[in-house]
Amino acid sequence: MRTPLRSEEEAGSLLETYLLQDWVMTDQICSVEDCSYPLMRSKDGSTSFCTHHDPLPNAPSKRPTLGLIQESATEVDELDLRRQRREQSSKASQLIGQKMLQKWALLNENCPNDTCYAIPLIRHPTSKQMYCVICEKFIVKKEDTQTRSTAVETKRQVVQEKQQEFEKTAEKKEQEMTIERKEQERTIERKEQGTIKRQKIISQSNLFSSQTVLSNLSAKMNDLNERIKTSDDPVELSQLFKSIKSCANAIKACAEAERVYDKNL
Repeated sequence: MRTPLRSEEEAGSLLETYLLQDWVMTDQICSVEDCSYPLMRSKDGSTSFCTHHDPLPNAPSKRPTLGLIQESATEVDELDLRRQRREQSSKASQLIGQKMLQKWALLNENCPNDTCYAIPLIRHPTSKQMYCVICEKFIVKKEDTQTRSTAVETKRQVVQEKQQEFEKTAEKKEQEMTIERKEQERTIERKEQGTIKRQKIISQSNLFSSQTVLSNLSAKMNDLNERIKTSDDPVELSQLFKSIKSCANAIKACAEAERVYDKNL
């Protein structure tokens, strides 16, 4: 039994590689017992071989064989990537169609996510936000973020300016109220001083009047006493005594009034 030149995994990869290079996979099976690999035939039919047991055409050394395997693996990865992109595109088309029936709008911009391959964005009918049906999230562009930040900063500055203006207005009003209050206090103080001054004048006037009345009554009392000394007429004396009594009562009342007035002061 011939010993295989390469593993089954390498043999399978080589089948795909040679197919991509326009080799033909024949319906003939390798002649080695228990080998199930089909023979590969060149495009012109001049060469055929088994990727599992036979040397590779135009590749006698191991290094070219390894390079061919690596190239085959790369092409397989590319094919797988293309398949994934087709499936992603098909899924996106279906989801976008459903969203458009819900009044979403299709945009002429693709999702910036690296895992999305040319997936167009759609826009929400009310919030106007961009959305990717594959990422399943809203997309915010850098310039939109900057614009939003600028708008927020501008609004903050406007609020701050209004606050400062309000504080200045309140401070000015407070100063005006303070000046007005002090002026009212000075006015009240002047009125009170005027009232006190008038009261003093009135008090002095009343005191002067009381003293004048008391002086007159005392003089009258002295005059009545002198007349008693010179009178012998009983009737006249009786009248004089009555006058002295009335004068004495008046002096007493005047003195009492002056005492009460002094006490109130």
